Amino acid sequence: MGTSASSRGPGSGPDIPIVPPWVDNPPAQQPVPQPTQPTPAPAQPPTSPSPHTPPPPNPQVSQPPEPQPQPQPEPSTPGRWRGVRTSLGKFGSGGDDRGRHLRRGLGHYSRSGMGGSRNAARRMAASARTASVLHSALSALASGEALPQELGIDPQALVGLSTSEFIDTLVDAIRPFDGTQDAEATRDSVARALSDILDQNVDITSLTPQQVDQVTASTLGYDVALRVELDVGKSIIAKAPTKGDGLERLQEMKDYVREVVAAEYAAERAKVGTVGRAAIDRISRNAIQQAFEVFEEDGGL
Repeated sequence: MGTSASSRGPGSGPDIPIVPPWVDNPPAQQPVPQPTQPTPAPAQPPTSPSPHTPPPPNPQVSQPPEPQPQPQPEPSTPGRWRGVRTSLGKFGSGGDDRGRHLRRGLGHYSRSGMGGSRNAARRMAASARTASVLHSALSALASGEALPQELGIDPQALVGLSTSEFIDTLVDAIRPFDGTQDAEATRDSVARALSDILDQNVDITSLTPQQVDQVTASTLGYDVALRVELDVGKSIIAKAPTKGDGLERLQEMKDYVREVVAAEYAAERAKVGTVGRAAIDRISRNAIQQAFEVFEEDGGL
């Protein structure tokens, strides 16, 4: 599986939202009402109801919750990618100051292209959720506990699989393909992160907590880098002296993005002790947002 820089990237304008509605967080689940035993009412003398008196409300009948208003997508401004593509094009063309142009381009990518670090974290909320599921699955395998039920994987079914089959099984369960570019990119990111840890000759079913965090951070880093590549990666290749130079500089950009994300994940993870899935989701979201804030700061924006 894989993605490429051949994508034209997202457009801009008042009819194109910065964060598409389908990537926002799913609505919180409503608590399931617990059955209660009705309290016997004290005996009352019989009375004749007035024809104009409405019947008293039944306390046992639950009222349906009022619908919550959905946030309106924030429209993007025309030309939001102009500064990004200009700076990354200068980075792609080379020169001694190309590092400055790279940082400037990523700063524009966050500030103008994504509408700021908060919107960037919203845009990549699915990446954080996937990372938290992956963390839970790897932690369960290491401790011998049952895998998250939603994955639908019997641990015994993993015994005897080849490395590639093992990775494919986990990827399919953790991030099923739904036909979107986001899903394809995240699936690719999970597969790359798992391949990286397996290259260290470790047993994927008995990773240490530090190795589980390494895979989680790597997944996030790959996914953010792929998002940038898909959106504006062509700007780097188009301005490079040769295609080979362009591909090398595109990889340089992705390596830098991954380093920043990994550093921010480590900083967020160090703030929390024992973690569960909800905590990793929150850590991952914070790491993504903090990484985009670093892009803006380093870009001088």
